[in-house]
Order: sequence, then structure tokens, then C-alpha cells
Amino acid sequence: MVTASIYTYTTPPTFAPHIHWHIPMAMKIPHTYTPISHTHCLYRGHRLWWAFLLSSLSVFLGGLLALLLWKVAHRGFNSIGIFRPRRQRWAHRQSISVQTDFNLRNALKEWAFSVISAQHLPGKVLMVLIFCFNIGSILTYIILSTDPVESCMKEYSIAFLIDLSFNICHLLYFGLRFLAAQDKLTVWVDLRSLVDFFTITPSLVTLFSHRAWLGLRFIRALHILELPVVLQILNVFNSNSTTLKLSRLVAILTGTLLTSAGFIHLLENSGDPWLDFSNPQPLHYFECVYFLVVTMSTVGYGDVELRTTLGRLFVIIFIFIGLGLFANFVPEVVQIIINRKRFDGSFTGVSGKTHVVVCGHITLSSASAFMKDFLHEDRGEVDVKVLFLGNFRPNQELEAFFLRWFLKVTFYQGSVMQRRDLERVKMHKAGACLIICDRFTSDQHKEDAANLMRVISIKQYCPNTRIIVQMLKHNSKAFLQNVPNWDWSRGDAVICLAELKLGFMSQSCLVPGLSTLLTNLFTMQSEIEQDGDTWQNLYREGLYNEIYTEHLSPSFIGMSFAQASKSVCQSATERHISVLLLQTNMISLCLPACLPVCLSACVPVCLSVCQAMFPEAEQCVLVNPPSHIKIKLWTLGFLIASNASDARRASMYCSVCHRDIKDLPRMRPCRCTEQKDVSSNTSAMSLGFRRPSLGVLPFSPEGETLRERECVWEQQQQQEEQQEVGLDSTGLFHWCPPVPLKDISLTRQSASTLALQDHVVVCVFGDGGSSLLGLGDFMMPLRASSLTAPELRTVVFLGDPHYFSREWANIQYFPNIYFLPGSPLCGADLRALRVERCAMVVVLSSLSSSSDIEPSMQDKETIHFCVNLYHIRFSPEPGPRCTLSHTQSHGHGQGLELGHGFGGHNRGPSHDTLDFSHVPTIPEKAEVTPAHSAGTTVPLLVELVNSSNVCFVNEADSQEDSSSLTLSQAFSVGSVFSVDLLDSLMAATYFNANVPGLICTLVTGGDTPLLEAQLAEDNQLRGGEMSMKMWALRQRSKLAQLALQDEPLCSLACEDFKELFCQALDSLEILCFGLYRLLDPPNPSMKRFVITNPSAELPLLSSDRVFCSVPFHQSHLLTLRRAKTISHRL
Repeated sequence: MVTASIYTYTTPPTFAPHIHWHIPMAMKIPHTYTPISHTHCLYRGHRLWWAFLLSSLSVFLGGLLALLLWKVAHRGFNSIGIFRPRRQRWAHRQSISVQTDFNLRNALKEWAFSVISAQHLPGKVLMVLIFCFNIGSILTYIILSTDPVESCMKEYSIAFLIDLSFNICHLLYFGLRFLAAQDKLTVWVDLRSLVDFFTITPSLVTLFSHRAWLGLRFIRALHILELPVVLQILNVFNSNSTTLKLSRLVAILTGTLLTSAGFIHLLENSGDPWLDFSNPQPLHYFECVYFLVVTMSTVGYGDVELRTTLGRLFVIIFIFIGLGLFANFVPEVVQIIINRKRFDGSFTGVSGKTHVVVCGHITLSSASAFMKDFLHEDRGEVDVKVLFLGNFRPNQELEAFFLRWFLKVTFYQGSVMQRRDLERVKMHKAGACLIICDRFTSDQHKEDAANLMRVISIKQYCPNTRIIVQMLKHNSKAFLQNVPNWDWSRGDAVICLAELKLGFMSQSCLVPGLSTLLTNLFTMQSEIEQDGDTWQNLYREGLYNEIYTEHLSPSFIGMSFAQASKSVCQSATERHISVLLLQTNMISLCLPACLPVCLSACVPVCLSVCQAMFPEAEQCVLVNPPSHIKIKLWTLGFLIASNASDARRASMYCSVCHRDIKDLPRMRPCRCTEQKDVSSNTSAMSLGFRRPSLGVLPFSPEGETLRERECVWEQQQQQEEQQEVGLDSTGLFHWCPPVPLKDISLTRQSASTLALQDHVVVCVFGDGGSSLLGLGDFMMPLRASSLTAPELRTVVFLGDPHYFSREWANIQYFPNIYFLPGSPLCGADLRALRVERCAMVVVLSSLSSSSDIEPSMQDKETIHFCVNLYHIRFSPEPGPRCTLSHTQSHGHGQGLELGHGFGGHNRGPSHDTLDFSHVPTIPEKAEVTPAHSAGTTVPLLVELVNSSNVCFVNEADSQEDSSSLTLSQAFSVGSVFSVDLLDSLMAATYFNANVPGLICTLVTGGDTPLLEAQLAEDNQLRGGEMSMKMWALRQRSKLAQLALQDEPLCSLACEDFKELFCQALDSLEILCFGLYRLLDPPNPSMKRFVITNPSAELPLLSSDRVFCSVPFHQSHLLTLRRAKTISHRL
């Protein structure tokens, strides 16, 4: 019998390593053990480790076998119905006792569950106590590890009694878990149960046998894996993903290291069994931990080595598993700790310096686009600190971006949903909070709901903080009205991307190229060196204009729109024309003025909003107001200028002091009292406005009697009754009773027989599962009530019927809509809809908005359509010949085009259900030359998700390397539009809080709180009865495009744009602000490009078309223009 291999820690063998681990005095507890060779030891000289191990295995396997037998027997007896008769007999004989026993078991189970569940306070306390007991068991193991692995005990030591008390608590906790479990077998084989089996059972054996075996007590270290749960219960961190991840990594590393060290300690201090334990090595537990750390770090000092074969085999296995574990986890832990120090700080603001917070969907593309517009050189010196707040750790590219802008930008890791993070970025002191949305999300409603939650969280913490938020869907925008503390007068604003995108594209169907012109005004571009005398130079001169806001000088007070424009334009001889749109306390005006002192190198346009002297007054934006509207004090305007300094001259101009100044840079604020009062209040009033209403007067024009208004109203009512005009309840849109989709569905045969002329063809790529585009936003500008009935264009949709049936509920109440089930890629469908005679072909896709698609492939459907259309040739075929009489030009029901009726009876029913006798058909022998013989000449407007794909849309752009979408030929002619262009509106809205109101007036066809409340209620428009109030709502100017060679502009005989601007405004009350000119030859497709706000001395060409704002009472000019256009095409 070998007993010489059993040593105490105080008498190490001769082959012990030279490193001696000194145990602190506090850990040296007197032990009362004796070697197993002692005469009083039970089974003297024999090792009983197998008895301890066998006791644990017998408990585990015995219980497992019993549970399996019970489960199998219970299932078998139930299948053959043995228990059922017994249950019935027991229920019949002893129903009360059975019910009592059943209720008792359930009560015990519920009690046990409530005790151990972390959902209740007792369960939380118990989980924390059990975790502390596990840590105590680990400490007692470390103390007992100084004893021999196996020994006899004369008396129970203090360390053993402490460990025994911990094990008794673990045993009770196991009993509670087993009692509360629904599946007993799952609890029995759980990791925590296995730890209990191999630690509690040996302690009980030691208690009765006085034989001690250190054994597997070290596996209690596996309970360290529960550290993240305990920290969450103690509210050490509030569901912070980074902190939670860090605690998990640390727990896994620590638990794995301590458990593996315990195995090595047991094997090395015991020896190999096949050698009769003759080769033990007394290593201390901390020496084993040290050995594993050195091994995992790949350093390998060699001062500690393993002697046993089992120990070496375990290390081989551990290296394969642990090396990968440590190699992955340790760098990640270090990186998290470093980043927590970098991105987990707090912002310390500087007194007198403003900061803004940007949150939401923060990526490299969104952050770089925002900063490019926010710090654009044309804004001058922007002394604003930008704080990005995101609940993630930035990647290397985004981190490099923040480092590049470190003087202006700081990133903080956190969430606006947490009050602590809002305090870190000083949200209550921020100038504004800007929330960016994910435009490529697959679930747009979920993204809008997330941004809405961010708004609610910020407003609850700091109600006075201004918020500018991006939304994807129009109906989501309406819910902001219900958010507590949301206040339009404070500057809170929402940028609805779908509404604006479809609004821009819809307006281009009425005014070709308008989307390009308006986009140029709301985006900032850096000047590029111009080369030669080409069309690009004229286009870029207008491209570098932006919109600014300034309070107008008191020198303008008392002027009307036309008077101020005429008097100033006569004195402006060398600079561009300055167009101003103004507003007073109750109204807003649109005033063009050509001031030498406030002129820039580009044409400024000012649109008014805001009144600070009368805060109770409702405000509205008026474009091209009538002559009875006078400019008043505190008029705020939007000015189009090349930079902020040029636009600022409109507020400092004094008719007395600056009358003789010719050199604009020399103009400085004067000391006049009235001028000083206005300029001193400009900054204070920049946000003092109510939410802009529609651009009409809230009261009747001055000097007009009630009888006169009634006469005008009666005449208008009689005319519109003849035209069957119907408006919705808000008075903003033309409306008709909804009809089923099948009643307006066409076939190729029925569509080819219709007199489609000057119509709009909308090609939609979508299927039954794709996200909705919101075609209601597209139809609203086309059915704005400011348009008269003859101005309404027939709209024909082409696409998948499953997709369109989902969209139909949002557009079924708009008149003159038709649908052809088919594919935009099918040439036969395009020919049936006569795209060669249409006013515009619009291509929309709901299949491209996903971040999972490769960027170059996001617009594949749109590009395929363009390639297909460009190769289509339209041969001469019979077409309708219509006599254009005055009645046909202004009437409905039959005339120039299909579906002029408003009652829903002319909505274009299916070919087999309704009569087409009222529709002009094609004469059998008539021959008409199509307006466009090739697909390249068809008016086209496509949406691009990835703006770099513009090179595939236009052949000219594929030959040139355009640096941006705005510099491409396709964009300059108004053929493409991208939602990327709307990103600049976030920065523009921050610096100019009235931009959303201006855009809504010019683009969307109308935007009032009543409309948003109705859309939020059921997302539909309701019909309304015509009244004087609704009639007044229609009396607003509209954007249009007139040809110089046609009436009424041809009668003006203007040579340059200055003359055209002055004479059109003076004699026709038409405000001109851009040109649509043919490209330089060769230009076989006869394409035109946009000139935004041309220079005053720019010569006019007879082929030019003019972008202008036409008053409502001049609508007959547009009707005549359209009739002539259709006649020319026929």
C-alpha cells in the first residue's frame, strides 16, 4: 500500500517546484485533518475518492432513471387507459379529497415559483443570496485547497462547516426549483443541478464518514456565469447592451479560467490512477490559475509545469477550446473598456455656445450628408457643436469620420430613451434635436414608430427643446400632433420623405422640370469652375442659389407686391433680379424686388411667414399676392441668394442711407431708429411663428363689400356646378365619391380606344408583399383645389393588380384615375396607354428600398424600364381628332380627354361593365402623327434610390463622370429625382424654421392641421359641400410653365429676363422665377434644362419656357395653353 505520496502543504516533496506560493495569514485557518495512513482513519491507507464520486453519480443517475421510468409509465398507462377508470372511481368516491390534494400541489408549485422567480422581490433577493453563497463556496474551496486532496478529519474544521452550510442552502434552493418546475426532467439535467449533485453529495458523505475529498467543489465557479443576471437585478446597469455584453464576457472568461484551474489542481495533486497515485505534484490553486493564464497568453514562461499524464491531457484539450475563447473574448473586453471611456462621457457645454443633438439612424452616409449641409460654406461661420447620440459602437469608418470633424462633432454612445443619456448630452440646453430615419428599412411603419417614441421621450424630459424629425409615411406625420409638448410655434418640425418625394415628382407632371428647380433652391452646392459658354454654365449659375430667411427692412412698408417689384427693378441695371415673398402680421406675401443694396450674384427670392407683434394672429404663406396686400412691419421672408451675407442685406437696407450705394459689399447697417428696431429683433423673432396654414387669406380683401363677395361667389358657384366640381371637406383637393377598383380598371383593348392626350402615366413596380409608396401623396398635388377642372390631367396607373389593390384605398376618392393591370416593362401596355402622347411618364418602385440589396442593383427595375422605353419606336397610327371649342376646353364629360366628370360616373369603368359611348374614339380612316416617334423623346421622370445609378438612365451622363446627381444632365433636364436630395432639408429647417411651411405651400398642394387630423383619424378624405370658405381656399396662386412664343407672354416682346419679370408682373400679375431652355445642339430629343432664377441681363430665346406663379383668377391662361399643347400634338 503506497502512502508516501500523501503530503501536507507544510512538508512538500523533494520534487516540488522552486516557486513557493505564500498564503496570506488571513486565509490560514487551522485545520484538523490527518493523513489517511493514520491509525484512527477509517479505511486506513485506502483512497476513497471513488466513493465520493460514485455517491454523486448514483444520486444523479438514480434520480434520472426514476424520472424516466415515471414519465414512460405515466405515458403508457394513459395510452391504454389504466389511470382513467381509477381517476373516475376516485373522483366519484373521494371527489373532495382529490380536489383538495390537487389544489395543494398547485398551491405549493405556485408558492415555490413565486419564491424563486426574479419577477418578484423575494425571488430577486433569493437569487442574489444564492449567487453570494456560490461565491462563498468558491472562497472556501480556495482555502481548503491548501489541504491534501484526500485526508481524514478528527474534528470538523471551520472552513468545512461554512462550506457545509452553503451546500445546505444550495440543497434547499434546488428543492424549490424542482418543486416549481413544469418539466422535472429538464431541471434534473440542468447545469446548476449537476453542480449541486457533485458538490453537495460529497459534503454529506464527509459529514458522516470523517473522510474529506477536495473533489469537484471548484465547479461552483461556473455559477459566475450568472453575474449579468445578478447585476441586472441590482440595477447596476439599465439594459445597456454594451455593459451587459461586457459583464457576460468577463463572466465567461472568469468562470472558465477558475473551473479549468480546479481540474488541473485536482489532477496534479492526486497523480495518475494507473500509477497508483505515485506521481502527485503539490501545486497550489493560484499556481494553477497562473499556469493557465501564461498558457493562454502564449507566453509560456516554463516556471510551472505539469507532471501527471491526466493533467497534460486536460491542458491539451483546454488549449484547443480555451485558446479560441480567450483570443476572441479578451481583445473584445479590452476594446469595450476602451470605448466606454471614449464614448461614455458627458458633454460640458461652453457658455454662450449652442449645440445640437443628432440621433436616430446614424450611419456614415447619413452623418456625412448632414454635416456637409450643416457646415456648408454658404452659411458663413457656423459656431454650433454637433453631438451624435447612438446606442451602438461606431465602426472604423464612422469613427474616422468623427475624428476628422473632431472640432465640430462628438459622438456619445447612448439612447434618447434613457434619461441618463439625455442628461449626458445636455438635451435641455440643446438648440435642437434632429432625428434621422432609416430610408432603407423594410418596415417603414416600425421605423416611424421608433422615431415617434424618440420624440415622446425627449419631450417628456425637456418639453422646450426644439425637435426636427424625419418620417417616412404621411399618416405617421399626423400622430405628432398628439405628442405632449409638441409645439409648432417653438420650431418643432417634421420632414415627411414620402410626402415630399412624391410631391416634387407630382408637381413635375404639371410643370416639367419643377422638381429640379425647387431642389436646387433647398440644397447647397459649392461653386465649380465654369469652362466655356455652354448650357452647363447657365444651369450652374442657378444651382448655387439657396433659400434664406430674413426680416425685411421697414423701407418696404406700404408697398404692394407689384409696386415694390416695379420700382426696384427699374433701378437694378447690373445685377440679377431679387424676388421676395413676404408676410405681415395676418398674411404672408410674395414680393419680387430688385434692390441694388440687397442684390447678390444670384437672384434672391423671399417668401414671408411670421409675425411677432401679434402672436395671436394666424399666419399663412402667399405666393404672388394681389395688389391690395401691403407690406407691413415685421415681415419675414425667404430669400434666394448665393450666400447668407447677400440675403442679410434685405434686413439692413435703408432707403435713406443706402440709396446711392452701388458697391454692395460696402453696405452696412445704418443708425436709423426704425431700421435698428427691426434688425435688433430679427434673431429673437426667428422662431416666433405659428404653424403656417395654406397660402390664402384668412379674411376678405380690404375694400371688398359683402355684396361684392356674394356676387363673385354666386358666379363661381354657377360655373363650377356646370363643371361638376366637388371638393373634399378641407377644401384643399378635388374629390369624388369612391368607386371600386374594378370600375376604373382597363384592358389593352379598352385603353387603346380611349382618347388619351396630355395625360400622366404612372408606372409602379411593386407586388403583393412590397411596402406601399403612398400614392395618395402623389395624387394630392395633381388634384389640388387651386387647379380648375380643365387643368386636371387624367392619371393612368400601370402595375401589378395585387399591389395596386392595396394602394387603391388611399386614392379612390380622387377623380380621373384609371388603372391598367400589367407590367411597365411590357411594350404593348405602354403603347396601349399612348405614352407617346402623354404629358409625363413617372416611374416609381417599391422593390428597391432595402439595405440588403447591393447599391448598384437597387434601381434595376427603373433602369430596365428606361432601356426598354428608349428602344421603343412609335409608328404613325390612327388617333382622335377633336375640335377645340371654348365649351370643350372648359367643360367636362366630353372634350379633349377622358374622364372630366367629377361625380364618379366618368371614372373609367372596366370595358365589360360601363358604356364608353361618351368617350371619343378613333376614326377608322384618320391618320395622326404621334407627338413622339421614339421613346427617347417621351417626357420621363424616374425615382432613383441610389443616385450614382444616374449614369444608366441618361446616355450623356454615362459618358461623363458627374461628381453628383445635381450636376448630371438627367437631373438638370428634370428626368430623375432621388430622396437623397431631401437630406439637406434637416439642416435647412434648423437654420430656417419656416422651410417646411414653404415647401408645403409650393409642393404638396396644401397642408393644414385639419387635413392632418383627418388623415390621422382614418387616413382618408371625405367629401364636403361647396361654400364661400372653400371657394376662398381655392383662390391661391399655382406654379405653371408658359411658353414665350405663346399667349400671353408673346405679346410682351421682352428681350431679357429683367424685362420679362417686370412686365409679366405688372401687366399679368404673373411672377417669373426660372427658364426651361433647350439644350445645346445637337439635341435630337429636344430636351430642356432648368435655369433657376436667371440673371437680369440674360437674353431670352423664342423657344424658352418660363417657370412662373400664376394667380387663380388667371387660370384661363393655363387652360388655353394646355388646349394649344394638345392641338399641337394632334
